[in-house]
Amino acid sequence: MGVRVEPWALRYFGVAFASYLAALAAMAAGLTYPSAGLLAPTTLAAVHLVTVGWLTLLMLGALHQFVPVITGRRLASDRSPAATLLLVAGGLILMVAGFLALPGGPWPALPAGGELLLPLGGSAVVAGAAVALANLGRTLGRARPLSLPARYVASALGFLALTVLLGLTFALAMTWPGLLPAGMAGPLLGAGLPLHLLAGVGGWFTLTAMGVALKLLAMFTLAPEDRGKTGQGIWAVTAGGMALAWLAGLAGVFAPGSPAGVLARAGWGLTGTGVALYLVDIRRLFGQRRRRGLEVNARFGAWALGCLGLTLLACAWALLRGREPGSWALAVFLALFGWLSGLGLSQLYKIVPFLTWIERYGKRMGRERVPRVQDLVQERRARPWFQGYFGAVALAAAALAIPSPALFRAAAALMLLAAAGVGRELLASRRCPRASPGHGARDGPAGARDAVAGPRGS
Repeated sequence: MGVRVEPWALRYFGVAFASYLAALAAMAAGLTYPSAGLLAPTTLAAVHLVTVGWLTLLMLGALHQFVPVITGRRLASDRSPAATLLLVAGGLILMVAGFLALPGGPWPALPAGGELLLPLGGSAVVAGAAVALANLGRTLGRARPLSLPARYVASALGFLALTVLLGLTFALAMTWPGLLPAGMAGPLLGAGLPLHLLAGVGGWFTLTAMGVALKLLAMFTLAPEDRGKTGQGIWAVTAGGMALAWLAGLAGVFAPGSPAGVLARAGWGLTGTGVALYLVDIRRLFGQRRRRGLEVNARFGAWALGCLGLTLLACAWALLRGREPGSWALAVFLALFGWLSGLGLSQLYKIVPFLTWIERYGKRMGRERVPRVQDLVQERRARPWFQGYFGAVALAAAALAIPSPALFRAAAALMLLAAAGVGRELLASRRCPRASPGHGARDGPAGARDAVAGPRGS
């Protein structure tokens, strides 16, 4: 197959999944928005469990596995993934403790030095991201000219750098406001939050997900990955629009009412156009596939892409309504939990058994009877968990739109139950069956062909 399993990738996925379950539990318990304020310490802790613990670690784990696949090059460093995981996970623990120790949080009376937790945790996350950026960036640099999925990933890594640096600046401003230049902390904390969200949710998460989805959906549905000049143009419009919106927004923080506002709206318009065209192109990809039947990962990946379309509509509605927190909360929720988390859960359902198959059976293919990738999962049992998850996301989005904190908590509890069910299926795929006579691929060359067909398309 030519695919080498990154030994740390599954560890990334495990820590990420645990972080996501912890965040959903906090939401179900009423510790976050809308039961608490948007900037409440418990809300901030849960948000970073989702953004840093779940999505960032999920995507870094995926990129350490798939950047070598999309570039045809080995990682520049085999040791960096371990360092990145330890730094980011350790920094996240410190950050969550630091948020909970803020005024109004549940841990206001920590021992002396507790105020250092937030900046120390943020520094560790920045250091871990820097290690990953250096490793993945060097790997991508060796593979120029880059393929379309690799271009999405390269531009997303630039937004990762902006996200973590701006987040560290926020941590310093919240802990030691006097450390920043006079008059900078207030505007940055007030108007800089949308920039943090745009760089993180829009640039880092969404561009990465768009590139990885393009690769995985083409691979597992047997569709053409090359999207031609149309695909290249969509990437340029989307990434360029996000960059313009971010830079213009940064200028507007310190010079309100300047022409930066017009440029920011133009950037938002370009970004929305690029995302809409991407969805049209993905629909075309599904129409070009050679595998007629859609498996769970592709079927519910399409549902996640539908949530991306809903996120686009919610962003347009929020822009029309101005800076009302409720409208933007709905857009961010759909992006984080419908689009990004939905795509992550659905693709993990294929990635984990795929890597398990390569890890345990790849070298035995053609020499003895081995199971297919599809033999490691039970789609009929997993399908209701995905349906329940997306249904609960829809219910939670409706609760935010009403708004109804009690209904949102109930929906979050359903999301937690469904995500835990998906996690159970992932663990079951790791307990794969041993090769046995009469099971799985046949021996010899025909068996080798069957086994290759399994991980590529089954």
